[in-house]
Amino acid sequence: MLQVHATTFAAARQALALALVKQKECSISIDPLVQHHIHYNRTLQAIVEVLHQLNISCTYHNGIITVLPQKLPACTATITLHSFCPVTDIFLTIAPALSCNSIQSDITFTGVTHCQYTHSTGFIRFGLAPVLSQFGCFLHMATKKFGFYTATGNAVAKIYPQIKKEIGAIVTNTRITGVRIYIANIDQEFAFYQKKELCKALAVSDDSVSIMQVANVTNHGNAIDVFFSTGDIPSMLSFTMPLYDDNGSFVFEDTMMHEFLHAVINTCLHSYEYIPLPIVEEALPFLLAAGYDATVAQKIQPKIVGSEVYTMCKQFRD
Repeated sequence: MLQVHATTFAAARQALALALVKQKECSISIDPLVQHHIHYNRTLQAIVEVLHQLNISCTYHNGIITVLPQKLPACTATITLHSFCPVTDIFLTIAPALSCNSIQSDITFTGVTHCQYTHSTGFIRFGLAPVLSQFGCFLHMATKKFGFYTATGNAVAKIYPQIKKEIGAIVTNTRITGVRIYIANIDQEFAFYQKKELCKALAVSDDSVSIMQVANVTNHGNAIDVFFSTGDIPSMLSFTMPLYDDNGSFVFEDTMMHEFLHAVINTCLHSYEYIPLPIVEEALPFLLAAGYDATVAQKIQPKIVGSEVYTMCKQFRD
């Protein structure tokens, strides 16, 4: 049985995805900082529960996830999650293995669409899918109802069969093409301030930053999507303001606005060369599912070699 140690929640999730893709028995030890984090521990339990629903043998006990995977067949499914569980973390665990099938899978999700701890559902459609399509991997996810952390929304996803595809030349110069700010039950001045600061820091024009007021949401929400273009490949990174803690209490303070914007700006300013690293990290399990070696990812982001998921890919390959 393969032994893997995950130092982050994302690495644990990606290790599970790789185990499902390779159908390899695997024991994943979770770093104590992840185990004792209320949200991450709760989400790992939710992932294991979903795998049980899909008839995958998987246990999570004393900080160790043990998975005895079999082939994950194509499915039409409805997956209902609680109001603290992000849809994307479930999707990114099972979708790489589902992409290995010869027919598409259709999944309707109820769960959190925007969470400070992970990517939004929009990231799948506008961030990950355009990059994967260059490699013959095709996904789609549409957000039907927003669900900010502590409330559930809805999203529908499609995972299509892979198509063998020759990789063309990759242009490595990346630029920011636009920004979208989402607010729910928050004064518009909040978004206007964010727009002003982002225009200045990211050197984007005023008309390339849009503000969207989200309706039919029961709690407060604020998120920012930053859109990129690398040659003719579009992509996107998503960021969600941490307005609620892991117990569901509203915790926003004015200082958090500056911390949040700093995180958004800092991440984006480090994404001007090649495809943004967070996208390539999430792409790797799909690339292995499509039969590529992990080294292919270096063509679109050389820094991937320093990522934990890149090291794990080599473990699952050997």
